[in-house]
Amino acid sequence: MDRRSWLWRRKSSEKIPGETESSGSASSQSERCSDDQDVSKTSPDDAQSPEVSSHVESCVDDDTVKILTDKLSAALRKVRAKDDLVKQHAKVAEEAISGWEKADKEAASLKQQLETALQNNSTLEDKINHLDGALKECVRELRQSREDQEQRLLDAVVEKSHEWESEKNDLKNRIIELEAQLEAAKEVSASFSHDFQMKLDAVEKENEYLRSELLAQSEELNIRTLERELSTQAAETASKQHLESIKKVTKLESECLRLRAMACKKSSNDLKPIITTVSVESLTDSQSDNGERLLGLENEPSCSDSWASALIAELDHFKAAGRNPSVPSPEIDLMDDFVQMEKLAALSEAACDHPSTEPRVEAPIVDCVSDSLKAELEALRLKSSQFEEKIQTLETEKVDVEILLSETQDRLEDACKQLEDAEEKLADLQKELRLTNDSRRVAETAVDSAETGRKLLETQLETARSEVQALREKIERLERKIEEERVLSAELAWKCQNLEDELFRRSQEAELLRATLLNGELKIKQDKELAVAAGKLAECQKTIASLGQQLRSLVNLEDESTELNGGSPVPHYPGTSGSFLSNSLESANGTNLLNGREEIQSPSSSSSSSVSKQGQHPHGHLS
Repeated sequence: MDRRSWLWRRKSSEKIPGETESSGSASSQSERCSDDQDVSKTSPDDAQSPEVSSHVESCVDDDTVKILTDKLSAALRKVRAKDDLVKQHAKVAEEAISGWEKADKEAASLKQQLETALQNNSTLEDKINHLDGALKECVRELRQSREDQEQRLLDAVVEKSHEWESEKNDLKNRIIELEAQLEAAKEVSASFSHDFQMKLDAVEKENEYLRSELLAQSEELNIRTLERELSTQAAETASKQHLESIKKVTKLESECLRLRAMACKKSSNDLKPIITTVSVESLTDSQSDNGERLLGLENEPSCSDSWASALIAELDHFKAAGRNPSVPSPEIDLMDDFVQMEKLAALSEAACDHPSTEPRVEAPIVDCVSDSLKAELEALRLKSSQFEEKIQTLETEKVDVEILLSETQDRLEDACKQLEDAEEKLADLQKELRLTNDSRRVAETAVDSAETGRKLLETQLETARSEVQALREKIERLERKIEEERVLSAELAWKCQNLEDELFRRSQEAELLRATLLNGELKIKQDKELAVAAGKLAECQKTIASLGQQLRSLVNLEDESTELNGGSPVPHYPGTSGSFLSNSLESANGTNLLNGREEIQSPSSSSSSSVSKQGQHPHGHLS
């Protein structure tokens, strides 16, 4: 369409100067013909001669022929130009008819789009009314639920506060009672502790005294046990020595028998002291020396007197040592007693072994030794009985001390148990006091948390109210926009109706133009009407473009309403944007074509301008 309009513009620009020249020449020739006719009209009155008239007639004929030929050529040119213009106008009329048909189709599509927009507006209004009702219901329910929640919260807070107050008073009373009990327990425990402390000190002192006595007795007992052990060891050593002495005595007896056999040649007076000295010599500690001396006597029988005197001296010394109780310790006495008893046993055995040797010599010695041993045995028995009595008394004292110590320990344990019970009671009272303090703190924290929860709920209520207010304002803005769109849709409907009427009238005028295109006289009028129709068509296309923009704004409003409704389904027509673009392109092409036509029809300036001014009035009225 742009290319064709450009070709039309080019042809019209090429033809306009020729038409102006032809019109100028035609006007000059018509003026000349009118002058010649005037001259011919005035000449018969003035001419007198026929020659002049014939000459004038010939000149006039030539001029008329020339004028007629010029007129004919000009008429032919005009006819050709008019034929071309008729062809061009026929093409323009066909194009205008096709444009009108397109405009009809676009008007129908716009009408359908308007109907769909009205339907969408109605659905949007219904949805908005439904949403408004739902929003009001939600706001009412929210307000009612908030009020109920606040009332429940206030009731719960009041109830909890009363409960906490009662619990607080109970806890205070209990704390006072526990403090009084604690004070009484402290006083009782202080008195008990003072008495127990005094008793404990006395018991500890007595215990220390008994311990010291027990230690002394145990030390004495240990000493005595050590003495007894030493005595037993001494007795064992004495028994061992006694056995050895018995062996030595047997050896000495054998030697004495041998010496007796050797000295039988001598007098019997010398033999008796030797035998007695030999029997007594078995009790001394220097028996080995005597054995050596006896061996020397075997070798030298002349030294028997000196040896016998030595044995007698040693026996006397031994007797003096045995009869002298100079040793103060009872252990040594016991050892001497045991030694004497062993000696007595050895003598009795020796007497039994040799009864027939010398009964007169051994009998007084045995009697003396037995008497001394009996006396010493009696003393030993007395001492042992005394020791046993002392040991029994010590054992009884030890048992009494142990009983007293156990009693004091029992009393001390009882006092410790009572003290522990008092401490446990005190600890229980302190625990109860801590528990009451903890429960009081928990109650205070619960009250604080309830207060913070109430404040939080109040802030949430305020935010919800602000949100509801914002939603109401947004709904009011949307309602205002919907009202504006309603007004715009009503204006668009009115404009579409006017455009339909105008298109119908233009179609009738186009049909009339088709009928009158064959007449040559109506060509200029047809051109003017075509120019007016083209201008009105351009205006219609402009209004159609404005309607498309308004429909686009309606579609955008629908999108906003869908976003507000949270994605509620709204019918969408995908072909509207494409129809608007095609309409805008066709309107642009129509305006280019009309511009070309106006350039073609520019010679008829006065009539076309007046018609175009008349055509602009309804556009202004429509806009």
